Amino acid sequence: MQSINLPVDHSKIDANFEGYKVSMNNVHFSSKSLDQNLCLRAPSNEMITLQHMKVFSNDNQLFCDYSKCTDSQQFLYRILDTGHIQAMVYEKKTQIWNTSIVGSIDVGTNASSAFPTNLLFTENNLVVACNGISEITVFLAVSDSNWVKMLEHKVSEQGLSLIEARILNGKLNILAYHVESDDSKKTRSRIHSIRINLDDIDYADSLTVEKSMDLIQNGHFETCTFTNNGEIIFLSSEKPHVEGQQEDMEEKVEHSWEQTGNIIQVAFKLKSEISKEDVKIDTTKTGIRLIVKDLTLLSGKLSGEIDENDVEICADQKTNSLKLKLKSIDDKKWEKLISVEYDTLKSLEDSEIKRTMKGEQVIESDEPMEECDETEGSMAFYWVDQESGKVLKQCDVSGSQVLFTSRQSSTSPALICLRHDVDGLLWSFDESAPSHVATLQAFGYVQASKTSRLWSGCSPNKSLACIVEGNNRVLLYSQKVEVSGSLSNRKTSQTVSHVSKQHLLRVECSDPIRGVQLTDTHLFAATKSHIHVAELNL
Repeated sequence: MQSINLPVDHSKIDANFEGYKVSMNNVHFSSKSLDQNLCLRAPSNEMITLQHMKVFSNDNQLFCDYSKCTDSQQFLYRILDTGHIQAMVYEKKTQIWNTSIVGSIDVGTNASSAFPTNLLFTENNLVVACNGISEITVFLAVSDSNWVKMLEHKVSEQGLSLIEARILNGKLNILAYHVESDDSKKTRSRIHSIRINLDDIDYADSLTVEKSMDLIQNGHFETCTFTNNGEIIFLSSEKPHVEGQQEDMEEKVEHSWEQTGNIIQVAFKLKSEISKEDVKIDTTKTGIRLIVKDLTLLSGKLSGEIDENDVEICADQKTNSLKLKLKSIDDKKWEKLISVEYDTLKSLEDSEIKRTMKGEQVIESDEPMEECDETEGSMAFYWVDQESGKVLKQCDVSGSQVLFTSRQSSTSPALICLRHDVDGLLWSFDESAPSHVATLQAFGYVQASKTSRLWSGCSPNKSLACIVEGNNRVLLYSQKVEVSGSLSNRKTSQTVSHVSKQHLLRVECSDPIRGVQLTDTHLFAATKSHIHVAELNL
């Protein structure tokens, strides 16, 4: 399996960025009352795992057909509590809303095990909806006001979330998942890859499922997206696999270890040749993660504390052996090398889960850590062949925080924003290798302080970043605003041509924001029975 890196484009990072200036621009939302309410769902008492919470934290109940939007019109949609799908066309010049019912899905009467509903738009006027319970529905939008139901497909028994839908190689490809427990009662995600035949769409009354494949994702699952050639990219803490093939995914490597005083030595015997470049190791005072090629040799919490700056590792190419030397900070005798595996750490109960959701590291440490400096645990991108389920390549991004995922195109993979130092870096997967396409200055630092954050994202042209907070505050961050007249830096006395600004808006509504769409010129927000819009002349 190929191992690749994320190539940071340092020309897209402003090393001299000093912060956002508070804007005095007076930007307000205008609001429209709607006749019916959104279909809103919250976690039930049974949905207590971190993965369940992740599904609901990504809930966004305002949907957009980006392919139809123009300079004069915005095409937005809601799923109502009756199951009807409401189209809302906004005329930007006249600021008038035109609404209509275009279709419906069965949202059920018992929502105790239901995830939020979803709606995704693809090419060829095909729309994919998910009722959050068990079914995916495919519509053909024959007009702006009439959708014809082409397929109803039951995927799972309960709790289903739609991830992505794209037309690739003339087929409709869908990704969805639900959270389940395996025989050992560990939480895991089951990702459903569904392919639908479109050959007869011009004259068929219905569509048929051509192929479906389930992938098991143990540990933390963030998201997945289709590449342009049909592979699936997973962002997760563990390698995905087809059910029943997990044993074939990784060989087991035995190790021996011994302690002499405060020196711990570990020896590994591998089956294939290794080089220094194949070895990746991350250590903290109490934790270690050692990977050789794509194989994890050690991963977890150590039985004692070590000097993380005094770690030696030696690879012997002649004997295919690997030796690791650690230095304990005291003479305490270790009972075992790894006291707690990462898999066990991931199954911590409520208090630990809440800590992890805030971005805290799972490995314990006595060193104080500011919230804005906290990172995720082990994490990697995995490229999976859609036919066989085999992992083709991976990219280790352990220690990176996932800031948000952006799906603003029906023809491209999702953009994923990862924290890099204090910044947010947007990564594109349009090509065979990931590409750093834009930087949101200091956005990682800014987002870490927003403990009541509901939604994060950016505009299609990536000039605006946005955070929506639970008290209906909206924070906009303009990356570069041109300066009219003469402006100079007080510290350096150098003339500047642009500044970065922070804009504060508030939705004046008693109901919380449950849906957001940010364009290059407008910000739309949906509450239970209202739609709000702000024109961004920034």
